[in-house]
Amino acid sequence: MQGQIVGGRYRIIRQIGRGGFGVTFLAEDTKRPGNPPCVVKQFQPVRTDPYTLRVGKILFDREAENLEELGNHDQIPRLLAHFEEKQQFYLVQEFIEGHDLTHEIDPGKKLSEAEVIKLLIDILEVLAFVHQKDRIHRDIKPSNIMRRKSDGKIVLIDFGAVKQVAGVQGNQHGYTAFTRHIGTPDYMPSEQTQGNPQFCSDIYALGIIAIQALTGLSSRDIEPDKTTGEIEWQNNFKVSSKLANVINKMVRYDFRQRYQSGEEALQAVKGLMPNSPPWKALVGVSIGTVLAVSVAIFYLTQEVKVNYLVYENSNYGIKIKHPDNWAVQNPGGSPDITDEVAKLFPTNQNESSSCPLYIFINIDNFQKGGILSLNEYKNLVMRKIKNLNPNTKINDISTSSTTLSNFRAYKLVYTRREEECSLKVMEIGTVRNSKAYFLTYTAEEKQYSQLLPTVEKMINSFKIVEDN
Repeated sequence: MQGQIVGGRYRIIRQIGRGGFGVTFLAEDTKRPGNPPCVVKQFQPVRTDPYTLRVGKILFDREAENLEELGNHDQIPRLLAHFEEKQQFYLVQEFIEGHDLTHEIDPGKKLSEAEVIKLLIDILEVLAFVHQKDRIHRDIKPSNIMRRKSDGKIVLIDFGAVKQVAGVQGNQHGYTAFTRHIGTPDYMPSEQTQGNPQFCSDIYALGIIAIQALTGLSSRDIEPDKTTGEIEWQNNFKVSSKLANVINKMVRYDFRQRYQSGEEALQAVKGLMPNSPPWKALVGVSIGTVLAVSVAIFYLTQEVKVNYLVYENSNYGIKIKHPDNWAVQNPGGSPDITDEVAKLFPTNQNESSSCPLYIFINIDNFQKGGILSLNEYKNLVMRKIKNLNPNTKINDISTSSTTLSNFRAYKLVYTRREEECSLKVMEIGTVRNSKAYFLTYTAEEKQYSQLLPTVEKMINSFKIVEDN
């Protein structure tokens, strides 16, 4: 294809990659000043009948939207264009000048523990963003991790989900079949090979990369035990127990025993970083000042004991713990009539204040309207929030590491104006069978952080006793 123009503007310079799902080219954009370089990825469906192409186009457009959103991160290539041409699908992405990690992680070459920890943090900071956007990379491996020449930062490339397009099939009945094994065998955990990738599947792949970097082994030499399925890699390699424990958790055979998201793994790896002893900051300070600081630290670190009570509502099958200085209001009624289960608020709150501070427990019943997935319900909530108050600003969205009653949940944090009040709101919810359970914490922005630790304890204590 060298010299050909696709999409009416992208001239192919040379092929730079090929896989089971398509071909990657270096190209130039002939309609931009200076003809800047870009990357063109071509995907050819296994079948080119009208039904397959129609289904493939729908899927391709959806995955392109996902890449468009992810490309807002500085360390993920921007999507420049996507199109269908001559029964093939094309993605055009930003060209990243630099080298991939196969140039840094070679068989026989060992990195120090400090270098591996730094590398893990650099990668996980980007991967945490991907997971927060409710996306799974699916093909984490050294060749898909770039080191950008301009600033030395890590850039994640070649997301696996869009490769499904090449494996889609359709017929007149609308049935489809997707290629199940998206990823690279040496880096895929068992659940991914079975077509059930999780956020922690990416963590597993990154753990394999860490083992490669520490030991100098090839990925093909890192094999699971045939009996337990666990990776046995520490024999004949001297590694600190703390780092080994983190990596071992990353590559557990049972995905439920791994870190469940990029953010969770990131915090664990950051915990391995050496901290400066606190006394170093006090060198040159007078003894009186040191004593004053020590006394202040002593009192600040003393835990204030709070007695917690349990509120339980058997009609709705839920319970939650709350401080004894918080009150609970129950609107009563039937679970089929009202979705407001309870309102919790501090008893020392000034009832005459026009600015609210409370936690609402709500339940949406879908028995009449159909069952929604967690992501569908989250999007529904976001639309409702925007419709109720167009000036609402959503600051944080997460469906990766958030849980409610040990079930995967979404979290929204947003600000809004209510008359003279500037409010900050956090909503956490989960979908179980035909119901959505969600808790909403609302407070003035200046008070929000003060009570957040207490609120988080309450939310963490929330339990769905039964799916009634």
